[in-house]
Amino acid sequence: MNGPHPTTVLGSGIAATACALFTARSGPVLLVGTPSPRWPTAIESVPAATLTLLLELGVVPREIDVARLLHRRSVAWGDPAPADHDGPACAHLDRGALLSALWRRVRAEPRITVAPRASGRPTAPSRLVDATGTRASTAVTVARRPGAWTASTLTFARGDAEPELRLAAAPDGYGYRLGSARLLTLGWVSSAPPRTGPALWQRIETAAPWLLADLPEPPQESTHRRPAGLAVPVAAPGTVPIGDAALTRDALASQGTAIALSDACLAADPRMSDAELAARRAEARDRHVRHLTDVLAACRHAHQPAWASYRDWLVDYPVGVGRQRIPRSSKPHTALA
Repeated sequence: MNGPHPTTVLGSGIAATACALFTARSGPVLLVGTPSPRWPTAIESVPAATLTLLLELGVVPREIDVARLLHRRSVAWGDPAPADHDGPACAHLDRGALLSALWRRVRAEPRITVAPRASGRPTAPSRLVDATGTRASTAVTVARRPGAWTASTLTFARGDAEPELRLAAAPDGYGYRLGSARLLTLGWVSSAPPRTGPALWQRIETAAPWLLADLPEPPQESTHRRPAGLAVPVAAPGTVPIGDAALTRDALASQGTAIALSDACLAADPRMSDAELAARRAEARDRHVRHLTDVLAACRHAHQPAWASYRDWLVDYPVGVGRQRIPRSSKPHTALA
């Protein structure tokens, strides 16, 4: 496509592709990013309302392995024994399938021009959206949680296993599982070194064996590993960060995929000024950090070094225009209810 590109989007993930598709409704877009030949498969939870955003882009539930909405979750956080909770309706989707679906639509959209990262980006785009994920390539600096926490996940055929979310705390981290229509993901988030498939299974079996109830023998599929935990990039002047490039959320307190799609829609709205977006980001960041502080305070292992250092960093983290300290929750055990 020839001619000017009023909007340039950096990135190749969910936030970038969705933002390009939403923006293309009103004008040309340059998407600077390189799609992966194979996206890692992992199951993630999103609010039911997120499916409406995806339908606007033509992505139907069955295309991303969503079979039905779920309400129940089992959590062992403040107490050793798991307790069932009913929450708002959510959908469990295949993140890899979602990325593939979005890229198919990007390639079919004539108003979107895709340029590989190696080719660089325009010297003076009229609007620059940074959707480069946890790398936050245009950020001036990034504040991260203390220590190097890593999420190791193992995804395999679900069979007859229950798909509801299960979450369990341990002295050095936490484990979880959730399933879509066909697949199930087991995860372990910890400051310890990442684990491969059999070692990951063994660690969960030792720390929270109820997470493995009704599952078959440990599968041999490869394990996906990624950095985990809160990261707060400081945007460079003149850029519009969205998704993880604006705030890499800890999975304990929010859904990154849902926020990425919501950010993409807002950033593409011609009625939304960059100043309004920045104000919304600041409010969302402060709300997320406060909620995450409550969640950590509710953990029965909160006194353990791995948790205490993270909690203390959050309590002292400056938020808002006034750079106020985050108060400790007066009712921490309601955080995960």
